[in-house]
Amino acid sequence: MRVVLVCAALAALLAGCGSDTKSSYTGADVKAAYYRAADESEVARPLVEDYWSDPDDHQHTNYVPREGIETCPQAQRANANAVLEGNSVTPEAGEPVNQFVVAPKRPDDIRTPLITQGALVFGTDEIADKGMDTVGGAMAKCPAKYEVRGGPSPILGTYNVSTREYDVGGWKGYVQQIAHTNPADDVYYEDAAHVVVRRANVILYFDVTHSKIIGERSDASTKAESVLRTVIQRLG
Repeated sequence: MRVVLVCAALAALLAGCGSDTKSSYTGADVKAAYYRAADESEVARPLVEDYWSDPDDHQHTNYVPREGIETCPQAQRANANAVLEGNSVTPEAGEPVNQFVVAPKRPDDIRTPLITQGALVFGTDEIADKGMDTVGGAMAKCPAKYEVRGGPSPILGTYNVSTREYDVGGWKGYVQQIAHTNPADDVYYEDAAHVVVRRANVILYFDVTHSKIIGERSDASTKAESVLRTVIQRLG
């Protein structure tokens, strides 16, 4: 009898010490967890500021709806062998969380990373999972290399894109790394990364972009993954 009681007590104790991860998230949870300028290193912190993105301020050169997630940058303008449907997808029934930005203070600072964070919150895990399938399917169709020959001068040039699966702390998704060279610039290339992950009923996405001197090693994806780890640690 004593053995039964001890086992029952142990089982109850273990149940009470289960995972600290949450089973669902709200938009408020995500906003509270966003990466901020104060999270930057002591060296980088004086160079950046943070702010809430204006939902009505659209990026016309690479427009993505508030309810959408980018899957192939500038694909709507791309000259590629495959026919591309667009630069983003819109998962069904996702409620957008306002984007939060950590950006260089100086407009002419192209070396400090620009970080944009956002999320879609869904009513159930199952709907979020279907949304992530939509994102993954679109990313898989993004060509490894394509040209943009029309549009504003800064977006012209060659895009090299690689996508890999990503899994950290139960958050699963994709890391997309982009190197963009512009024929008008023989000094710098755009080093960008796009990370999209899902857990439970939420999809998080992170965009990091800055300029590197041609020949320098890309590190945008490393920065994006570091930002992600900070956010998901706060989310629990």
